[in-house]
Formats: sequence, C-alpha cells, structure tokens
Amino acid sequence: MLDPDQDDDLIHVYAGSSGDAPVHEELPARQIEPGIYELLASPGLVLNLAKGDLVRMDDPDRPPTVLKRGGNYCIQIYGDAIPDHEIDRLASEVESELSGTLDGRYGGSLALSVPSGAGGERIRTVFDGFTARTGLAWYYANIYRNFEDPDDETLLDWWLEP
Repeated sequence: MLDPDQDDDLIHVYAGSSGDAPVHEELPARQIEPGIYELLASPGLVLNLAKGDLVRMDDPDRPPTVLKRGGNYCIQIYGDAIPDHEIDRLASEVESELSGTLDGRYGGSLALSVPSGAGGERIRTVFDGFTARTGLAWYYANIYRNFEDPDDETLLDWWLEP
C-alpha cells in the first residue's frame, strides 16, 4: 500500500477557528492516494488524530475523516515554558519505557505519540511523573468521540479493537 520511494508531504490540517478565520496545523504525512494521507507525527494542536492514522482530507476547513487508526495515542501538553532538561527526560522516558516518540515541540507545547499497547498504567506513570515535576497537565488528544465538545467525555474505544 505504501510506496517507500514516495516523498513525504506537509499537509495543513484544520484545527478549529479563531474568530471567523480557520486555524490549520502543518503535519508531516505520506500521501497514499489523492486526498488520503498517513500521518507521520502526532499533532500538537489538532484533536482526534495521531501518528499512523490514515485520514481523508475532504474540506481544508473541516476536520479530516479518520479512515483507520494507527494504534497510537496522541498526548498533548501545554505550558508557557518547559525546562529543556524536563523535555529531554520526558522524551527519553517515553521512548525507553513506552516505545513512543516526542513528535513536536513549540514553545511550551509538546506533542507525543505512544503506542496503545504500552498500557494505560505505564503511560500514566510516565506522564504523571512529568506532571509531578513540572506542574503541567497532559491529556490524550484522540480518545473522545465528540472532540469538538469538551464536556462530552464519551470514549471512542479504538484501542480496544484487535
């Protein structure tokens, strides 16, 4: 399905709006066919997506449609500033203990990918340790069915599928 010689693209994914203007996040992706992409990193702003997801981009000013989950949680952290040594420590722990990656960093914001197979308890241990050291909260950005309503905590449960 994937062509290893195919160049990776940077796609602009709808992240919401600011006033009347749409906001987009640039993400690395591999085009599978026209309008269909495999995400190569988890987003730092966009909700409901993670590295490895297969998405269809129908309308640049609407969220993409997830065709297939890639098996990764997208974990986002927002802060005004995070000390470099804490980012380095978190990236190292995520890689060594969870087989995950730090996919993006912008100021005090981080985007990470963690395979769902790492297990909830292990994920919480690593990220709760980060919160204890920094005071910054973390959250799963791709687990809620109605990601546009922050009060709706209905889970997608994609990680339970074989």
